Amino acid sequence: MRNSTLSVGAICSTIAVALAVGLTGITSATAASAPVRFAIQSWPGVTVKTEVATQLLNAMGYETEVTDLSSQFIYQGIRSGDVDVSLGAWMPAHESMLQPMLDDGAAVQYAANLEGAVQGLAVPAYVWESGVHSVDDLVAAGERFGREIYAIEAGAGMTRAFNEAVASGYKGLGAWSVTSSSVAGMLSQVERAVKNSEPIVFHGWKPHWMDVKFDIRFLEDGDASEIADLETTVYTVVASGWPERNPQAARFLERYSVSTDTQSRWIYGFTYEERAKETVARDWIAANLDTVEQWLDGVEAADGRPGIDAVRAAFD
Repeated sequence: MRNSTLSVGAICSTIAVALAVGLTGITSATAASAPVRFAIQSWPGVTVKTEVATQLLNAMGYETEVTDLSSQFIYQGIRSGDVDVSLGAWMPAHESMLQPMLDDGAAVQYAANLEGAVQGLAVPAYVWESGVHSVDDLVAAGERFGREIYAIEAGAGMTRAFNEAVASGYKGLGAWSVTSSSVAGMLSQVERAVKNSEPIVFHGWKPHWMDVKFDIRFLEDGDASEIADLETTVYTVVASGWPERNPQAARFLERYSVSTDTQSRWIYGFTYEERAKETVARDWIAANLDTVEQWLDGVEAADGRPGIDAVRAAFD
């Protein structure tokens, strides 16, 4: 009886261990097969940036989903559990939407994926080289510019800031005017001025294709300025708990960051050259596998091999 009891106990223990291992395997497989759910704003930069990320994850055997939403609904989706990742959290512009979620633990500001983004009053390089480096310089040279600032739609935040600066006479801008139009309309004025080497001041920002097509400079105005040299950092934001459930994808996204020059070229290819986002992303990855290797340091593909090996196999 004693030997029989031990045998039954051993058998039961073996079954229990097998079940535990099996359940663990199922849980891991389920986690690995759950798609990474991205949400994007319909902005060229975040569109291509997310396409690059999803192509790399797919090459490593991880499924992805992408949904196009406004910023407000992206953050609501992260809070509700319907969105895992956003690569388009512009700070401080999104602070009022994002900070409450960070404070109550619904989201994590996971990594900076773009640093050095800037917007404000801009001039062509030849104007900068002529000595116009700041708002003070611009005002002093007002006659050369016809005291006119070119801007985008009237409802845009920077256009409002320009109009407020003119209305308040900021640094002598009271005699100036703001001409607003579409982005395309404003940039057509820039193109005409550049073609003829004429002075022009306009609402510039980067990353954007204008930074590739035109050689531009951003005017200086001090830390308190609301119209010039306004720097932004773009963050990857994830739902709370998502990195722990998806350690390999999370490790990649923790390292995934690009320069403003790289993102400007993505935007140029996608928007100005009107190439498909899939093509822009695929071509860039294939030509920049050394950079991708840095992002994938220590990242495993879904089948357990090094992630960079899976990517090289897909893109070499």
